[in-house]
Amino acid sequence: MTDPTGRSFLSYRRACADDAKLLIEAQHDVGIPTWQDTTNLGEEPTQDAIRKVLADPQIANALLWLTPDVDDSPIIQRVEIPPALARFRAGDGFFVTPVLARGLDYKEVDTVLDHRFAPSLTDWNLRKIPSALPLTAQEAAQVAAWVLERRLERIDRSLPPDAPLRLALFTREPAPFRPGEIALSLDWSHRFVGREALPGVWEEHLLPALQTVAAQIAVRAPRRRVEAEGLPSLAACVALGCAFQATRRQPLAWRQVFRNTEELWGLHAAPEESGFVAQTRSLDVKAQDLAVLVSVTEDAEPAFAASASGLPSFRAMVHVTRPGAYPHRLASAGEAVDLVEKVIAALKAARRTWREVRCAHLFLAVPAGVALLFGQLANTLGPLQTYEHLPVDAVGRYRPSVQLTA
Repeated sequence: MTDPTGRSFLSYRRACADDAKLLIEAQHDVGIPTWQDTTNLGEEPTQDAIRKVLADPQIANALLWLTPDVDDSPIIQRVEIPPALARFRAGDGFFVTPVLARGLDYKEVDTVLDHRFAPSLTDWNLRKIPSALPLTAQEAAQVAAWVLERRLERIDRSLPPDAPLRLALFTREPAPFRPGEIALSLDWSHRFVGREALPGVWEEHLLPALQTVAAQIAVRAPRRRVEAEGLPSLAACVALGCAFQATRRQPLAWRQVFRNTEELWGLHAAPEESGFVAQTRSLDVKAQDLAVLVSVTEDAEPAFAASASGLPSFRAMVHVTRPGAYPHRLASAGEAVDLVEKVIAALKAARRTWREVRCAHLFLAVPAGVALLFGQLANTLGPLQTYEHLPVDAVGRYRPSVQLTA
């Protein structure tokens, strides 16, 4: 049987390598691991290797990128398409997504496929990219969404009724391939350099990808609770939480790891007193921004002060911390929920006091699970400017990341 959490095989002409790059990246953005010849094929006979790959149960599907020049590719015609379609017909869960592109029309499909080797696709409900021009990032994202629909349907059917849908999010390094465990592995490492996202990728790629993932899970696996893990930036954790706000019916929890122990941190946990308190002070009377510092793993204030030259003026500052030496440890999910509720309450109180505040700026020194829980409860807070802490020296600096509106 096909493992529905396996890789997505991409069939394409090498002349469309730019299209292929966008298709691979777009699938990674929404959590689909991929197989591509230029990345995954070893030093071995090509045809035998591809046939072996397409028979591998850990290949979950094939994305057929059908362009007018496919008729001139013996590998696609004889080695890739026939076994992919045969495996689909076998009915073991493997699926195929043919997409017409680069101007190929429905009535031309039969003219580019050699029916000595593969059956006709004329009776298929085929997807099509209308433009004859090279693929755009937005079009690639649409194709990835089509693949994601079918993937989630099959994963949901394969899981026991009470099993969670496991999601991984990686920004700092490539996501490991963990078939049979992780349903969706959002691999954003190609969009980041170190802790920082490349310019423009949040708005163009990552926020739309999160919206797609959350919406598709709500439709294709509506009764599943989602359990997340990985090695993401804190801004990515907040953004993931915002995509699965508490007002949704889709429970989300973070697998928080501490010294080889693991606990699910989610809003399902009843608050337990954490000892954290909020301290608020007024700053520049002419400013319209609010600084929110949360110090758990370290004191955020020294890096905040060292970053002042690159920050706006602030009307006020909220600092949530607790007495004692850093790092502080949150002993349970309940303490994490208590901390987040206190941060939210302090932020709302500051907005009521200083009604001119337009945007809250988040300077977080917290575990990933706290950042995710904050995002889930951030609705009604208005614009939130997130930051990444860069360890440029012993203190570090905060650099702006994505602005979120929950």
